[in-house]
Amino acid sequence: MREALAPETEYQIIRSETPIWEDGFKIGEPTGEIECCSCGRSALNIDEIPHKKDCNQRWAKTGYWRARFLAE
Repeated sequence: MREALAPETEYQIIRSETPIWEDGFKIGEPTGEIECCSCGRSALNIDEIPHKKDCNQRWAKTGYWRARFLAE
């Protein structure tokens, strides 16, 4: 399993492209969503991105996620 925050993984913070009255964010303000640069899918949490099946970052998870969800 790859580390989601390793230097070889790529994500970007989604910024609002609309006025505040449309989505509650100013133009250019971060929305809180993280987007995978490989497949373009996004979520509010880097560990919860629903990557496409052929995405090379599909199995990338943070150490926190592994410790919490893979613990015995």
